Amino acid sequence: MHPHIPKFSVQYGNYRLSVVQNLFIFVGCIIQGKTTNLYELRNEVGKITEKSKTETESHYKRLTRFILLNSFGNLWYFILCYCLDLLNLNLSICYLDGTEWYIGTFKLHILVLAVDYQGIAVPVYFQCYRHKGVLSEQERIHFLENARKCCPLQGANIIADREFIGNEWFCHFIRLELVFTCRVRQNMYKNNLTGNLSYSQLQKRALKKGQASGLIQVEGQLFRLWFIKKIETDSKEPLIYVLTNILNKRNTPNLYKLRWKIECLFKHLKTNGYNLEALRMTNLCKIRLMFAMVVLAYVISILTALDERKNKPVRKKTYKDGRAFDVISVFKQGQSLIKQRFITLSRFLDLVQFMNVTIKVPIPFNKLFVQ
Repeated sequence: MHPHIPKFSVQYGNYRLSVVQNLFIFVGCIIQGKTTNLYELRNEVGKITEKSKTETESHYKRLTRFILLNSFGNLWYFILCYCLDLLNLNLSICYLDGTEWYIGTFKLHILVLAVDYQGIAVPVYFQCYRHKGVLSEQERIHFLENARKCCPLQGANIIADREFIGNEWFCHFIRLELVFTCRVRQNMYKNNLTGNLSYSQLQKRALKKGQASGLIQVEGQLFRLWFIKKIETDSKEPLIYVLTNILNKRNTPNLYKLRWKIECLFKHLKTNGYNLEALRMTNLCKIRLMFAMVVLAYVISILTALDERKNKPVRKKTYKDGRAFDVISVFKQGQSLIKQRFITLSRFLDLVQFMNVTIKVPIPFNKLFVQ
């Protein structure tokens, strides 16, 4: 047993020290191997455990046994709690979205709630479904209730796209005392306006001034509907329609523009990072544990890069229109740094035990990046 392991055991309930050690071996393999395919990850186990002479088939059995023995318990939940402790944050802006793909003929749907951490979307809660397409209102409400129990969501603004709609869904936010900002479809709630201006009048005002809003009433609850002009002039849909239960603040439309960050998250977890689509599991409990370990690998990479950037700012690339962006993303930088800094479990744990740091300088948001 590695001497650092007892330091982490308090974060994982009553799980044995051997389980915690194998967890970090698994996460280390994901970071080094950049995949979730167990058959490929087996090649990393020998290097991390310093048992290079052991047959790869034995390493493969070690990974599959870990998944089998721990997928039906609460280890996935303790991993998420540990990630929140590492981040040391209060949830203020959150993003809700789902990602789905086929594993053979099995359709996997993962619904993710992510927090905006220093300008980066980081998962804090998720659920896995065998489902194709948009989840029902009841499934989403159940997800929201569970997320609220697991995460400190009071005061957070949950931002979502237009597949997350429905009267019962929106009203449930008010019943749970949660805030949301969600894109809706054109002409939705056209007849629910309570003010003097009509729907078409608000559209014209938004096209002229950039944005407009009006109060609507749904099932006895008041919401504000925003009409926001897109930046592109050749768009077939010149306006974006955003609904919120924030009635008074005028900067609410700008918050929706942040939603693209969760798309970057999915890209990093899939094609640009840990290759989630290489999963060959169809048991939802096993997938849940695997996804939680990927989240931990992602958080470790993010924190590694942010800690590096405190003393070594990243070079910017400036475009003709004046927009400037980092030449490398926070995730890609962190992934590269941590791959260079450890090969063995001992070095990996040396890095992780000093990661509970707070980055106080926020990364500025460039509003020109989104529409």
